[in-house]
Amino acid sequence: MKKILLLVAFAITTQFANAQVGITGGYLNVKTDGANEGASGFYAGIYSDLDISESFHFQPSLLYGNAEDTNFLYVPLMFKYYVANTDLNIQLGPQGTVILDLGDFKNQVGLDLAVGAGFDLFHNVFIEARYAFKLVNEDVAGVGSTNFNTFMVGLGIGL
Repeated sequence: MKKILLLVAFAITTQFANAQVGITGGYLNVKTDGANEGASGFYAGIYSDLDISESFHFQPSLLYGNAEDTNFLYVPLMFKYYVANTDLNIQLGPQGTVILDLGDFKNQVGLDLAVGAGFDLFHNVFIEARYAFKLVNEDVAGVGSTNFNTFMVGLGIGL
């Protein structure tokens, strides 16, 4: 049993050792239901890109966003599929969202479904765009349920 656990730990460690890590940032737009326009701002953070296979990658990120004086924390867990013989990828995955400006933490956490696309410009530089649909609404104390979707477009650079 110990040998199996050591083998699994070694395989996971090797996979993470081959992971590309980097920084990312760009334009952020947050639009609530019923609003004509969204609130614009920026996002920035760190990511890791893990090769599952030649065509499939897993990219978890930790991102800080700010849109019109509202602060957000995003945790996208994106699965990326690379279109055959191209640097184009299609992305899909869950995204955790936390509104950082409110006092009651339990009423600020949400879950989104993010979809998008990316393109590797160079070995360690990419552009991407994604849209996140709210799955679980935040029930903001004193405001009620907020339903908002997020659009991000930005640049990532591997370190």
